Amino acid sequence: MNPIILLVDVASPERENWKALLENQNFDVVIADNAESARQICLRLQPDLVPLDDHLPRVRGAELSRRPKQDALNQPAPVVLISSRLTSAELIEGREASAADFWDTPPSLGDGPGHIESLLRLKSYLDEQAKSVILSLAHNIEARHSRTDGHSDRLAEHAVQLGEKLGLSEDDLQELRLGCLLHDIGKLAVPDHILLKPARLNAEETEIVRQHPVTGERICAPLKCLRPILPLIRHHHERIDGSGYPDGLYGEEIPLKARILQVADVYDALTSDRPYREALSSEEALEILRQEAVYGWLDASLVCKVSRMWRSGDYLPVRGRSKQTSFCA
Repeated sequence: MNPIILLVDVASPERENWKALLENQNFDVVIADNAESARQICLRLQPDLVPLDDHLPRVRGAELSRRPKQDALNQPAPVVLISSRLTSAELIEGREASAADFWDTPPSLGDGPGHIESLLRLKSYLDEQAKSVILSLAHNIEARHSRTDGHSDRLAEHAVQLGEKLGLSEDDLQELRLGCLLHDIGKLAVPDHILLKPARLNAEETEIVRQHPVTGERICAPLKCLRPILPLIRHHHERIDGSGYPDGLYGEEIPLKARILQVADVYDALTSDRPYREALSSEEALEILRQEAVYGWLDASLVCKVSRMWRSGDYLPVRGRSKQTSFCA
């Protein structure tokens, strides 16, 4: 996917020259000529960089840098303020608004792409470092919660196997794997005395735990590289009949990759040891998956696919006594 550059400038031959040059450098270029359209494009496309000419009428570059932060799920793209008349006060204001860089004179057409490439490389490096930190935090959650140690890695393996059988693209499979690894990142905000409570949770504690998909989405939203997996994180506790949370989505309103994650999640939970029971066999777990599909909690077509895969020997090791399931016979 090419980086998206949002050029904010009034119509002029210079703007069109910039657009043509950047497109020739394999950037996808979008143009806005006023503040409101620029803000709307930022919310819709979340561009990688926004060079903004500070001479636009009725718009201040610092203001545009600041405003998108009002929505935590639409984090601002890096804004470069371009002006030949930046004062010290405007520089301070721009820094406070988190502008990514300042060009005190418009760069030449020859120099501009190099400046942009440098900023994008820095942004990509910082995003990768932040993603590594978030993945480490996700593993720490499992270390805190010893009953699920290794759960996300197994979940990713099961989900990707199912995704492969469904013919998902390599990009979709990578998003599915990453979504599995980070699906419970929001539990960072759940106190240990709730997360590790050996008894049944009360209503207040249950509500706290139920916030973790939304919290996880907010943790990952600032990183553009993680935005494709936000639906997996937010919706992995929805149910097909609409009784899930946090949004009560119904049927195919739940994204396919989130539905795949759900089936793999339940399977791994059932086939893993718990303090109150030993791991179930694959056959027993598949029977429970079938029941949950009948109740309207899981996607019946995906459970059917898993059952067929198991019977064909393509998926899910048999770990107990044989008990043939009748689902999707």
